[in-house]
Amino acid sequence: MLKKDGRPTRVLIEAGDALIWQTLASVAIPGFVINRICTYSSLYMKRFPKITPLARGWLAVGIGLSSIPFIVHPIDRSTTWFMDNTYRRWVKV
Repeated sequence: MLKKDGRPTRVLIEAGDALIWQTLASVAIPGFVINRICTYSSLYMKRFPKITPLARGWLAVGIGLSSIPFIVHPIDRSTTWFMDNTYRRWVKV
């Protein structure tokens, strides 16, 4: 895995790139975005007193889940841009 002079090989650099990209694009950013969508939709629905708290909770979950197809590609593109301008530039991938 390491060259004789102690520098990491391309395998370690690529593994780090994949790990960071997958963590950001598949776990951290979507989780945060969906959480905010659910939170703000629930807060918005508080304006309507006829919607019960139980219904408001389930509607917020439904809105969050239904947002997934719309947030996937923007998150992927943003993460790729971020990686191109940080990690990949630093390690010269």
